[in-house]
Amino acid sequence: MKNSRKMRGLLVMLIAFAFCFLAEPVKADGRTALDGIYVEDISVGGMTEEQITQAVNDKIEQLKPSVINLSAGEQNAQVTAGDLGLSCANPEVAREAVTIGQEGNVLKRFLTQNRLKNGETVTFSLKYTVDGEAARQAVENNTAVLNREATDATLTRENGEFIVNPGQTGCSVNVDESTAKVVNYLTTSWRGGIGGVELVTEETPAGGNPEQLALVKDLLGEGTTEYGNGTSGRKQNVAVGAEKINGTLVQPGEEFSVEAVVVPFDAENGYALAASYEMGKVVDSYGGGICQVSTTLYVAVLKAELEVTERYSHSMIVHYVDPSMDAAIAEGLKDLKFINNTDAPIYIEASADGSTLHFAIYGHETRDPNRTVRYESETTNTEDPTPSLTEDANASFGTIEQTSYGYQGSTARLWKIVNDNGNETKEQVNSSTYRMTSDVYTVGTKTDNAAARAEMQAAIAANDLAKAKEVAAKYSQSSSSSSSSEKKEDSSDDSDSDGTEKTDDSSDTEKTEDDED
Repeated sequence: MKNSRKMRGLLVMLIAFAFCFLAEPVKADGRTALDGIYVEDISVGGMTEEQITQAVNDKIEQLKPSVINLSAGEQNAQVTAGDLGLSCANPEVAREAVTIGQEGNVLKRFLTQNRLKNGETVTFSLKYTVDGEAARQAVENNTAVLNREATDATLTRENGEFIVNPGQTGCSVNVDESTAKVVNYLTTSWRGGIGGVELVTEETPAGGNPEQLALVKDLLGEGTTEYGNGTSGRKQNVAVGAEKINGTLVQPGEEFSVEAVVVPFDAENGYALAASYEMGKVVDSYGGGICQVSTTLYVAVLKAELEVTERYSHSMIVHYVDPSMDAAIAEGLKDLKFINNTDAPIYIEASADGSTLHFAIYGHETRDPNRTVRYESETTNTEDPTPSLTEDANASFGTIEQTSYGYQGSTARLWKIVNDNGNETKEQVNSSTYRMTSDVYTVGTKTDNAAARAEMQAAIAANDLAKAKEVAAKYSQSSSSSSSSEKKEDSSDDSDSDGTEKTDDSSDTEKTEDDED
């Protein structure tokens, strides 16, 4: 009995000793993990805490090239885990791997060590995190690929028929919500390797209305002018301007600006040098002739009865339309604007074949077929060109050459006459003022006769063409008479002299100038 008590006492002492020994805190520094311990797929048995930390870091580096597919509908882009700022979210796993089975509750340590000795394993999972700002940047950098622009419904005209092209809805990535979704996926679901995230998108509706576009089939108004006599540069400018406007679709209530479509007037935009109006003169400039484009369109707009909000007449008269039927364009100064005041879109068709410029405006015809509209131009005043004389001291006295041809000045107004089932009304559409420009003459004053020169200069200063011709004739006759007398005297002195009178007839050659504006 005494021996039993002694044995029990010894056992208690041993257990107490073991308990005290095992329960004593053990520092992990320098200690290695037990065999059978894993961090993810890394066997860390025999590794120190520092070695395990390095192994985890190496694992993260191996995972950084992993491809993460970002998708937005049918669009896809690829980034890497490294692009998203991948890192380990639980670096304390290294210490946990070292201390398991070697610290803590005695019984648990005993059981853990026993399982490990029997071939079982203990695996710690890595947790991942990403840099929120890096993830956001990765999403933003790919929006150009992932976003799909909405395409508007369009209307085209082929072989005289209209074709409605339905639009397509677009989608755009919601960067904030998509970034949050990417971060959540990497931190909760992803376990390495190729991954994918369907980003959060917002639908962008297509513009345009196919049903309204289908209404466009009626000719509302058209205008035609001729330009075949123009220079090659002018023809080029007319064709370029027409092409820029051709196919334009103007929605109901929308305002159209010709200038906005055809500028800038330079070589890079397809224009050539040609004559145009500037400060009352005809000068060469890029885009010369573009006003014929705006004018021809204006005629079509008038016939379509669209609302004209801005229109200017030319500074000088043009000859391809009646007065007040024109519409001038000058970059930054003059424009032709009108509003589509119909219930459907309008389609502008333009063609220029080298001689004829044509505009047609199509839309939905709602006007009474028994109602007719016509326009009449009324010239209310005219002013013929006055002469402008300039002196050329190096030209022979009395020579008069017309160097520039002026333009008749006038005022005009345009009338709109509507016949609605026999009821005729008339209203003024616009009024126009066209500047008169002078016929320019160069007058020669080279002579030794001071009195003749002074008299001619007085006529030039007064811009008196009739007086200049009179002075030229006067001194021409005087010179002729004097010359004749001298020849007779010479003849009496020298019977062998011919005595033939020579005259120098000078006639003005008429010059014509195409109106290039």
